[in-house]
Amino acid sequence: MGRGGMRASIDHVGLHVSNLEKAVDFYRQTLGLKIHKRMRVGEVEIAFLDLNGTYLELVQRPGSPEGTPPGRWSHFAVYVDEFDELVSRLEGLGLELRRVKLPDGTRIVFFKDPDGHDIEVLERRVAQ
Repeated sequence: MGRGGMRASIDHVGLHVSNLEKAVDFYRQTLGLKIHKRMRVGEVEIAFLDLNGTYLELVQRPGSPEGTPPGRWSHFAVYVDEFDELVSRLEGLGLELRRVKLPDGTRIVFFKDPDGHDIEVLERRVAQ
């Protein structure tokens, strides 16, 4: 990272919802958001709604007693160019990291801020 800091941008803000279809319809009808992408990861259903290039991620975790209750803020996510450098720095700070690799190869790391909020960092990948 240079003197100006890390090059990063907000990618998405995630919300847990109790009914994904109802939530998608609500944001489409009220704010005119369009579905960017839908996916399923195990039992978790996810919809990304487009906010002019930043996304609202709606997450439904059916039957998950450990999931964040619906209506709660979940996390925010940023893309970074210097993913490995940032992960090394986070490890050096002694933070507990949870690593995920998406089917397309994108690497993600989650960690918590001092108040327990989740922060998601995604590796910015060049389109192939």
